[in-house]
Amino acid sequence: MSISASSWLVCSLLLVTLALGLAGAPLSEQLLDAVHRGPQLPSTFELLRFTADLDAPPGERFVPIWKAFLEKRGHGAFQATYKTWHTWEQLALPELFGNSSTQKATQAAWLEALRVAHHGAFAELTALSKTLQQSATTGGDNPEPLFEVPALASLISIYPLTLIATKNGTDTIPSACTSTLVRRADGSLLHGRSLDYEPRDPMAEGTVAIEFQRCGRLEYRCLYTLPYVTALQWFTCVRPGAFSLSVNARGQGIQTEHNTSFSELLRRVQVPGALLLGEVAELAMQASSFEGALAVLTTSRVVSSNYFILAGADKRGAIVTRFGNSSSADVWAIGDPSDDKIEDGQPSWMRVQTNVDHWVPFSSGAYATHRRQGAIDLLAHRGQQAMGEQALLDVYFTTHARAGSQNRTTPEDTGVILRPSTIATLVMDPTSKDLASATKSWHVWKTSPNILPPQPVLAPATAAVSSEAFGRAVPIVV
Repeated sequence: MSISASSWLVCSLLLVTLALGLAGAPLSEQLLDAVHRGPQLPSTFELLRFTADLDAPPGERFVPIWKAFLEKRGHGAFQATYKTWHTWEQLALPELFGNSSTQKATQAAWLEALRVAHHGAFAELTALSKTLQQSATTGGDNPEPLFEVPALASLISIYPLTLIATKNGTDTIPSACTSTLVRRADGSLLHGRSLDYEPRDPMAEGTVAIEFQRCGRLEYRCLYTLPYVTALQWFTCVRPGAFSLSVNARGQGIQTEHNTSFSELLRRVQVPGALLLGEVAELAMQASSFEGALAVLTTSRVVSSNYFILAGADKRGAIVTRFGNSSSADVWAIGDPSDDKIEDGQPSWMRVQTNVDHWVPFSSGAYATHRRQGAIDLLAHRGQQAMGEQALLDVYFTTHARAGSQNRTTPEDTGVILRPSTIATLVMDPTSKDLASATKSWHVWKTSPNILPPQPVLAPATAAVSSEAFGRAVPIVV
């Protein structure tokens, strides 16, 4: 007996509907959630896991990890990443990287600044250079100039270097991370993270999980992109039972580094006590509590503008906005469990941070406001009472453009969270000390996600959140 295509589709939908009904949630909500997640998630890499000894010197700490990774996957992820970054340096800063002589002078000056003022970064990148060059020549390849120390120093520093470009527009490509804090019904926090950067494919291949230990004891666990060194790393880490931390790029708004001269950047990076983005995050991860980490993130002298998103096991959470050309910080805390007010367009139980300041309204049209609003809409649709690890992951698995935002393609800000630049998606629970399941919600995407057309508009499970409900127009600076 044969079955027509239409009959097969009807039968399939009935089976899906039955399965969803047995799952216990309202059918309409589950079907709509499935629609917004998209028909199929991209394939994932095996999450390679390593251990790093914090008691080892920076120049030795990652050598066993690099060698083990290179033996398993080769050096192609590093090579492809650096080639793309090299092209971007030339395009964004032609006065510094436009020809061979200026490029060599820039690389030498930057390397010397790191050698003088950032000893750990210098030692680590020197060791990385040596390891990569050994891998390339051992494999029979020709020597790779981009693996040499001077070139490598500027390539891993592409974020602070390109921030001084003579623009202050809304295009912060290649970074498009989305971090969220959500308060569950019991008052505890979950921390969502979408790590986005380019070139996506080789960077995803080079992304691993590392447990940082001291005296054989776990201190914290990180999603770690190996083409970086620690000082320039986009930290995504959790200290079990204490707090979790993620770092987003900030390339637009007030007090950015745009139009800063290279000589001024060299001066700033060599100021005693000035820290690069990964150095700030690493120092915060060494704290034993949310309060200690928050103090580091708000008071350290920073070289570049960034957002630091922090969730505490003690039910506190905050987004810290740092301004690279000053020592000030804006701290935006998640609301108390009893608080039900709307602030800067977000209910008190959530904090969504993309790549735009939280006080910049949706109506501004600024880059990343539509991705932020898309996340707010999806979270509000589910509601605080339903919020859990899987519900938060479902928000991050969104592949459909937000209705009304689908034409914002240059730069891409269509409201999609799982997007063509997404390297990894994960949820961190700072309260959990369960080592066995600690990375079960960590997904490193092997294939590039695709943006799909808008789907039915979501109805919020809780009170509707207006995209114009902004409580203040200027930051609180501390």
